[in-house]
Amino acid sequence: MKLFCFMGASGSGKSVIQHSLPGTIKFLTHFVTREIRQEEIDGYHVKHISKELFDNEYREGNIATRTEYAGNLYGAPSGSIKEIINGTPHHATTTADSIEQFKSILGEDKVVVIYIKPPSIEALVERMTKRGDSEENIAKRISHIYSAAELENELLADYVVVNDDLENAKSIVRGILYQELYTEKENDI
Repeated sequence: MKLFCFMGASGSGKSVIQHSLPGTIKFLTHFVTREIRQEEIDGYHVKHISKELFDNEYREGNIATRTEYAGNLYGAPSGSIKEIINGTPHHATTTADSIEQFKSILGEDKVVVIYIKPPSIEALVERMTKRGDSEENIAKRISHIYSAAELENELLADYVVVNDDLENAKSIVRGILYQELYTEKENDI
């Protein structure tokens, strides 16, 4: 089955779009060392653990991927990877490093990359402010966007969706997922 990897700058709307997807496409909850955001539920949106526990779980094979972003660690649980291999489609928020790791584990044809493109940097700052991010965190994330050339990640994507209208972006993404899953079933016949 497939893993739908969502990329985009912080505040691009990728999480809101992802959490509007049908429940038949399971959300891959990453382990993270960053603090939980105000709107997040620990254990669903992300699973917060210490850096020490993260490193231990990774060494023991319970975390399949390891990526550092803005000074924090992110990793996919090995159990979720097994579910994808056994036929349950998942979606995840990812970075370029994670995508390469997922492709290495699952295969190139099982990873579909969707880049959610913001209409502007100003829109990103406004969205991060509305969701309660501190000025310091916003400055850090905007700085990271430029230093890591994060906006260029759209070049890695199979699909680019501009999120200038949230409902339209959600609709486009659902269409992409249905098409990809339908094509996969057709190829299996």
